[in-house]
Amino acid sequence: MSTSKAVIPMSSNAPEITQDDIAPTILPDAYLQSNLAQSLASFHMPRYQDLPSVELYRDQVIGTVEQVLHPLDDCADGDWLTPSMVNNYVKLGLIAPPHKKLYGREQIARLIVICVFKQVLSIHAISSLFHIQRVTYTAETAYDYVARELEGAVRGAFSNEASPAPDSASLVTRESLLVRNAVIAFSAKAYLMGYLKYIGYDEHDEGDHRKG
Repeated sequence: MSTSKAVIPMSSNAPEITQDDIAPTILPDAYLQSNLAQSLASFHMPRYQDLPSVELYRDQVIGTVEQVLHPLDDCADGDWLTPSMVNNYVKLGLIAPPHKKLYGREQIARLIVICVFKQVLSIHAISSLFHIQRVTYTAETAYDYVARELEGAVRGAFSNEASPAPDSASLVTRESLLVRNAVIAFSAKAYLMGYLKYIGYDEHDEGDHRKG
């Protein structure tokens, strides 16, 4: 039996497809048993009262946000947060301006949520969502709801659970439904990006660069 790789001819302008290109790929069940998926399934997002109680300088804030979201690094496009991003979010009114160059707990909480939502929503959509939320909920209540729902959505995406975790809201509202759909969208994207990394897709996609 010949051991040479079969080559499937295409049109004269198309690249040739080898047997490796059509070989069976790693199945999702194997991916869900991987260390990467298991780590993501156990993701924990700190609650509002767990965030720094003292005001921080911008570089410290960026470090805090990156530490919180570090378990999700493989599922994100580009950097979570940069100094220019922070400045831009202040200019857009997404977070309050710093006081004497210092940022408090509410601003840190907002930045964490922005970093997650911007993976699946435009900045304009995030601004609209914040506007809707602040009419109904305090900053702490809104943030903690996002934290609970994000954990549940990510855990559901990276496990064999048959259905999504039930809504953690004591009263389901328009605001809670919008947030829940945003985190479900994020978890679906996280699953896909994590799977592609797991099968080594990023190693072969030389044209793909992380955005700044």
